Amino acid sequence: MIRIERDPAFWSTVAGYPACAQALMGAKPDGVGMLAQQDDVLPIAAVHGGFLLRRLDPLGMIAELHTLFTPEGWGREVVLAGIAAIGVVWACGFQTIVTLEMRSNPRSRPARTFGFQRCGDWKSTPWGDARHWLVTRESWNTSPAAHRRVQTLN
Repeated sequence: MIRIERDPAFWSTVAGYPACAQALMGAKPDGVGMLAQQDDVLPIAAVHGGFLLRRLDPLGMIAELHTLFTPEGWGREVVLAGIAAIGVVWACGFQTIVTLEMRSNPRSRPARTFGFQRCGDWKSTPWGDARHWLVTRESWNTSPAAHRRVQTLN
């Protein structure tokens, strides 16, 4: 269902999809594709997109999450791929995942069912109003999504 995908063509194709343009915060599709080849990025792909996680600290404990799916993957594919991907993220040693919600993009809000918690209020940025969310490994372990993952594995 998911895989590590370092091919920039895959990510550039997803990022080049018209419905994804607002999620790129000014980045060009080819630039997004090149991220997948960087050593500090963990590119986890599904069929119609995926997750780019960038290491934020030298110890590899905090990852910044970027989610990018075409409309065909919105909904069930994102949720199921997310449940699988978060297991990979924890197995890589990360302890915390942070992400941005953009007020102009309702799909950018992370799922509370994954244990994500809002960290502060809206802040004006060059790309529009944004706010941070985070999930720790501990909050994931007690989340409904983690429980669903355990049921799926049994």
